[in-house]
Amino acid sequence: MFHDFDPARLGKHIISLRSLTPDDRDLKDDVVCTISNGEGPKVILCGGIHGDEYEPQLVLRQLISQIGVADVRGQLIIIPTINPPASQRGRRVSPVDGQNMNRTFPGKNDGTGTERLSAFLHDEVFPHADLLIDVHAGGEDYRVVPMVFGFTSDQCRIDETRLEEILDAWGYPFIEYVEGIASTSAGASPLVGVTSVEIEGGGGGAVTAEELNIMRDGILRGLAAYGVLAHGPDAKTLSAVRVDVTAWNQHTAPQDGIIEHRVALGDTVAAGDVLALLHPAHGAEPAPVEIRATVDGVILRQRAKSYVRQGELICNTGTRRH
Repeated sequence: MFHDFDPARLGKHIISLRSLTPDDRDLKDDVVCTISNGEGPKVILCGGIHGDEYEPQLVLRQLISQIGVADVRGQLIIIPTINPPASQRGRRVSPVDGQNMNRTFPGKNDGTGTERLSAFLHDEVFPHADLLIDVHAGGEDYRVVPMVFGFTSDQCRIDETRLEEILDAWGYPFIEYVEGIASTSAGASPLVGVTSVEIEGGGGGAVTAEELNIMRDGILRGLAAYGVLAHGPDAKTLSAVRVDVTAWNQHTAPQDGIIEHRVALGDTVAAGDVLALLHPAHGAEPAPVEIRATVDGVILRQRAKSYVRQGELICNTGTRRH
């Protein structure tokens, strides 16, 4: 039990996460911020599940500074970096136990460091919320278009219609529909009555002001749409493209090699189009393998690093809903 955590306490409070990582002596302190202003919507903003996804962590720290008690209607919990061991070492996963945090939910209170952090979010934070906003980016390995998706269940206060309204309010160019995975944060929360929204965008190893602005404004519009913020940025008039992402949209490397992308993020492609060339990384033979689209779609994610190993993702598409 994390005894300092009390989101219902009125006002704005900063709480240390240090006691959740007692075995990592070199780790710097990180925080949870709770902002409570009486009855109303209850929302969690969480970033840094993957330590190398820094756009969410920067944006959520900015929001801690910018959002005051008077701005909130209800309760807002902000966790900029839920995985400090990975973030502070520039890693996607914690070097302490090597686990992908977004495959460890619901976590274990007596487990590894990553499992304990997951259990804190699942067991102690989720019960205080109606809505989880899990903020991701592409990290070092991928570049991702700004997109948003979400999950709800019969146990949640937010139904499918209301969730669609919240997703629309984000003003992002793409709304994605994927099958939920129970071991992820966004997949686990609806199973205990907390609707989830997951954000993607940016990445590739470099943080840009443009990506930070897109992410921040989308979050603020989403918070205002749900009512936990009194005001947000002006609504976007852009109609989002809704896309399904299935196994047919995933394009992985048939062998080790060097990627040459032949299309750009956001491009529309047809089945059979060449998405990338996979060049050999050794020997005298220069002939590449063509990576072709299996279905019509839009390019949502591309690998940022040139070298890829067999089975790793080169890119994925989303197929437009009609």
